[in-house]
Amino acid sequence: MGLRINSNEPALFIQRQTQQTSNALLRGLEQLATGQRINRGADDAAGLAIVERFRAQVNQLNQEVSNLQSGVNVVQTADGALGTQEEAVQRVRELALQASNGTLTDDQRAALNQEAQQLLEQIDETAANTEFNGQTLLDGSATNVELGVEGDIEVNINESTATSLGINGVDLSTQAGAQSAIQDLDDALSSIQENRANLGAQENRFTRAIDVRETESLNTAEAESRIRDLDIARQTIEQSRNSILLQGGLAALVQSNVLGQNAARLLGS
Repeated sequence: MGLRINSNEPALFIQRQTQQTSNALLRGLEQLATGQRINRGADDAAGLAIVERFRAQVNQLNQEVSNLQSGVNVVQTADGALGTQEEAVQRVRELALQASNGTLTDDQRAALNQEAQQLLEQIDETAANTEFNGQTLLDGSATNVELGVEGDIEVNINESTATSLGINGVDLSTQAGAQSAIQDLDDALSSIQENRANLGAQENRFTRAIDVRETESLNTAEAESRIRDLDIARQTIEQSRNSILLQGGLAALVQSNVLGQNAARLLGS
């Protein structure tokens, strides 16, 4: 190969190769620092589009799990209050059975009726004061609570007040009133128990839905990781290779400049 002064093709070629190696080394350092193979669109345009869709799906699934857990909490709050109401109705029924005894005096029935009326008021107070995040659950104002997840899943809660249970007119001050109240109280107990059974079924449904979404979120996150995350061992090997290539390229670049100096020596000799 002839000697030239104005152009040094080997040096230009080595410079280009060295620049590419340097860029690869810098990208590798960035990837090692973040632990991710894809940090920008230029790293892998198609891969970035895929992993961002995966990430959006994971975020949605995680939020749906949180929403469903709120639904479970609503159900448990309502069920606890219904349990309190059930105990109150059971006690009123006991009082009705006692008041239906023909051996009692009117004063004794009046005392029993007074306790019964207090318990009925407690049932209404429970309905009015059972809240979740400021929303009352048993007074009939929140019969359908949308949870904001795919599939239009919602919490269904039946009203549970003395009026809706049909026991607001219970009067144990007379034997006849006490006897007629027993059937109404039995119906009220059945209504409460049906409401609780319905809530229990819904809680089981929400729990299963949470399990499904948590599994799907895990699998989607793993799929994202396989595309986005960096293989540290492989990249470390690649960094060592690029570092050696860069050092060799710089050494070769220094040596390539000697060609022009040799040409100058020939002119000077």
